[in-house]
Amino acid sequence: MSIGSAPPGGICGDAFVGRCHDDEIADIWERVDFTIDDANPRAEWCDVARRPGGGGSSGGGASSGGGGPRSLSGLMNQNAITAGPGAGANAGNSFAEGKGDGYTWSQNDEEVELRFPVSSGTKAKYVKVNFGRSKLKVTVAGQTLLNGSLGGVVAVDDSTFTIEDANSGTGKELCVTLGKKEGNTWPFVIQSELPTTTIS
Repeated sequence: MSIGSAPPGGICGDAFVGRCHDDEIADIWERVDFTIDDANPRAEWCDVARRPGGGGSSGGGASSGGGGPRSLSGLMNQNAITAGPGAGANAGNSFAEGKGDGYTWSQNDEEVELRFPVSSGTKAKYVKVNFGRSKLKVTVAGQTLLNGSLGGVVAVDDSTFTIEDANSGTGKELCVTLGKKEGNTWPFVIQSELPTTTIS
């Protein structure tokens, strides 16, 4: 969940985390120990898993130039080269920005910013944001857009919201800014506690 792959509402029930070495070219598959360092959301495998395709060998572009499947280690080496020096200030930093269910977010060491698209007629009086030290709830016109536990501690007095023209140039956005109590990067922004719809 810390790598940003949790479904809306989180995971209910048991979860299994495993690790293996899968070399499709040499036809080798073996279990590998999952270490404490691997549980760190900043571990290299987490960064690979956040990228489109997740580092696996399926999906678009998963074949090598020779037409055969690539190995995970080959993909990891290729991604390390792609995110090497000169790839930009946020290269390899998947904690800098992302998307949630109905919002986008970005963060630096001082603050987290969440942006929600809202109707053009939305006024501040329709918005209610409950800033907690470790929780956040955002409601617009009686509809809860986000409710959950935060990835770090908030300086409530340094937190606010504004309604702005959307970055896309059309419509409006509700921009919620959370001041961080400690200057660090959060391993995740928020774990939503909104109920999910089950289709049976």
